[in-house]
Amino acid sequence: MPMWAWLGLFIVIAIIEFAFFEGLTYNLVSIWFGAGSIAAMIAAAFGAPLWVQVVCCVIAGTIALLALKPYMKKMVAPKFRKTNLDRLEGMTATVLEEVDNFAGAVKADGKEWNARSNDAKAISVGMPCKIVKLDGNKLIVTAENIY
Repeated sequence: MPMWAWLGLFIVIAIIEFAFFEGLTYNLVSIWFGAGSIAAMIAAAFGAPLWVQVVCCVIAGTIALLALKPYMKKMVAPKFRKTNLDRLEGMTATVLEEVDNFAGAVKADGKEWNARSNDAKAISVGMPCKIVKLDGNKLIVTAENIY
């Protein structure tokens, strides 16, 4: 297979990956074998037989996939967007119903919230607690030390 055919394959793969799927996916599925086609093109330039070119394409594509995809996934993946509920993290809440590892209720930001404790012990009614994070529609809280 002439080296220009491998270059053509690379161009087609790049067009498919970046033109047709831009914004639809961050998986970068086929571009790795585009890199493999460059390796096959180099093998063809040195006069390697077709089977060596194909092996070079598969091996280089697989190495590129395994080595670079985890890095690219972190770089291209959509970032988590914070909401206005995230501002509750770090706030102090007041316990309305005893909060344990399973259930309870607190008042935070002027509203009543379902809550559960981040600690092994329960937090009594009327005690202040600190909001650690939001888990679905529940606040995860921890007892706040009062000294």
